Amino acid sequence: MYRLLSFYGSFPSCYHLLTAIYRTNAMRSYNIGLSRHLVSILSFAFITVNLLMWLPVLLLAAVIRILVPFHRIAQITSRLVDNVYRLAVKLDAWWLQTMLGIRFVIDDQNGVLQQLAKTDNPLIISNHRSWFDIFVLQTLISGHGPILKFLIKAELLWVPVLGWVCIVLNFPTLKRKGDKTSRERDLKVAQSASLQINTTPGALLIFPEGTRFSERKREQGNSPYNFLLKPKPGGFKAIHNSLPKSTTIIDFSIKYHVGDDNCWRCMSGLVEEIHIKVTATQSDDIDEGLEWLEKQWLQKELWLNR
Repeated sequence: MYRLLSFYGSFPSCYHLLTAIYRTNAMRSYNIGLSRHLVSILSFAFITVNLLMWLPVLLLAAVIRILVPFHRIAQITSRLVDNVYRLAVKLDAWWLQTMLGIRFVIDDQNGVLQQLAKTDNPLIISNHRSWFDIFVLQTLISGHGPILKFLIKAELLWVPVLGWVCIVLNFPTLKRKGDKTSRERDLKVAQSASLQINTTPGALLIFPEGTRFSERKREQGNSPYNFLLKPKPGGFKAIHNSLPKSTTIIDFSIKYHVGDDNCWRCMSGLVEEIHIKVTATQSDDIDEGLEWLEKQWLQKELWLNR
């Protein structure tokens, strides 16, 4: 609660963060024209208002859960939060697919998405191309099954509205710093999140690459792939080793057309389609987590290269 209230005094830093996000997206979004920039602004405004509209309900549920710590009350508030989350995602999906006309082309040969409603709290992994990946994954996962929870950078907690929602939903927070202490803390946070995967409702999302793809990052990291960064082994290994038995691991591969992975451009309505491939594996069928992850990334690279 204290962290949430402290945001009201942090708007100057929030302004600089949001300005940086706009510059890194809008300035790389090619010449989309003034009208398309206005559409992007309207899209972000719609999503922000959608989040802000449901925030009081989420905050009330969190307060009730703290003040009345009974199992039955926790069940009721959890169900309320789940329904609110799904409704907010449906509104965002309606805007993206109906108003902006974005079409999701899905390669799901084994019907993984259709089975999501029957899948208990899966672990979700995906390549990471854009801020827009979150909207894609929320639409596909929470539209069919559990709500989506993800490991977030601590800096995002200071973004107005988005950060508030992350706090109320109690998303695991990572420092993502280079020092040994921060790395060890982040590994413990990831392990704790995976241990709770069967006790708290929701699908846990991680990006094994650790950051969004760019050519500069690919070259600096000496990635052997053309369209992917090397997955960071430590985080996935810690999570895999802590997973409850029979956890379903769902792997999403997201592919944009050239230039369309820019979030600002996606929000402008110029992006016509996004391709997604979905596969699933049971954690019990994986002998060595890192070896399995490398095989997944090789298959992902081949699919993205098609």
